[in-house]
Amino acid sequence: MGQNTGLEKIVHIIPLGHEIDRAVVPFQEQTPYRVYLLTVTKNPDLDQNMIARQQYFVEQVKARLDKTTEVITINTNMFELQDVIKTLSGIIRKEKEQGNRVSVNMSACGRLTSVGAMVAAMGHDVNLYYVMAQDYAKTEEEINLHGLSICPTLDVKRIVNFAFVQPDEVGKQILAFLYRKGKPMRTIDIFEVLRDQDVQGFDVLFYEVEEKKKRGVQSRQLMKLDKTILTKLARDKLITREKRGRNVFVTLTESGKYMACLSGLLE
Repeated sequence: MGQNTGLEKIVHIIPLGHEIDRAVVPFQEQTPYRVYLLTVTKNPDLDQNMIARQQYFVEQVKARLDKTTEVITINTNMFELQDVIKTLSGIIRKEKEQGNRVSVNMSACGRLTSVGAMVAAMGHDVNLYYVMAQDYAKTEEEINLHGLSICPTLDVKRIVNFAFVQPDEVGKQILAFLYRKGKPMRTIDIFEVLRDQDVQGFDVLFYEVEEKKKRGVQSRQLMKLDKTILTKLARDKLITREKRGRNVFVTLTESGKYMACLSGLLE
């Protein structure tokens, strides 16, 4: 993907199961610049016949898209909600940073995946839509031609977004840091995140100053981190804090893990 050119491009993200019509019907009236297909194309832990079957639907969808449309297929664990949210959010964040208009199709995949699509789209305030089926395939021939759903005409329902209360950018960076580490971290281990984000008061960390000033700077930075950042995350039940000896350890809650995935900061 290129940098922001100042020209808005139309981008669609389609988590794809055993569907064809529901993926391509929206493009009868509009040709997108880029389409992402999120699907299982490889996974040694799953039945390989199922993966080969899924690949058939990927190829059918790609064949029916306009040749000018860039198609990017991303192997995604469609059976793990956090992975779906994480992958979708990362794509949305990058595309929005380029000034592009993003839409998410929540109807061409299974129920669990559609929940992840809804959460990611609403969390990032992008277009979310559902393609209505007029009939359902009854034979193998119909499935191979249309997918599980038959959509002879365009009938798309736009889903109205509602706001998610999310942390600020600094809070998101901390949640993403904790998610990557995958274990409780000391509060002082979070300082480098704050320095990298140019947070006021953390441009020079306590262990980087001269010895006689170190204790005072450390005290101020720990207090600022606790009072202005971690307290908010703990209040929203995204982290917990536990004192162990002289150290305070910060741990992601289950809600915090989902919010980290929603941040769009995780690869």
